[in-house]
Amino acid sequence: MTEFLTGDKALDRALKEIGGKVAEKSIASGVRAGLGEMRKAMRAATPNSSAKKVIKARFKRKKKLGLVEAKVGAGVGKYKAHSPTNGGVGISQRSAPLYFYNRKHRRGRGVMPTVNAIPIGAATSRASALLKLQQKTRQVLEKEAAKLGRR
Repeated sequence: MTEFLTGDKALDRALKEIGGKVAEKSIASGVRAGLGEMRKAMRAATPNSSAKKVIKARFKRKKKLGLVEAKVGAGVGKYKAHSPTNGGVGISQRSAPLYFYNRKHRRGRGVMPTVNAIPIGAATSRASALLKLQQKTRQVLEKEAAKLGRR
């Protein structure tokens, strides 16, 4: 899913006016807030408790290109090392696609049912995540503008 924040003309104007690192910082904090909102909704839609731990978010800035990349979902982020006892962990980050997405037995003997928690959580939280993104961006922007002596 790709989202672009448009339509809030006052926020766009304020970001262009203040510019530079302050605008980047406020946008980044807004994106993180939106990711958190979506992550909570996806976890709430997941019935398995060990699968809830697998749903994470990742945020990365590509400074040379001036882009912000953000992902939220199952198996997103850095992998943890296995436990020293090699005990069962339920659904791990590496095995998350087997639980959340379509999968077939390798010898063609059937299809395992999928859990649609990721698309359901994304759909239910899309509006609230965008609202949270706008609110947090505006909040950080006002805080940074106050530091610079502007309003």
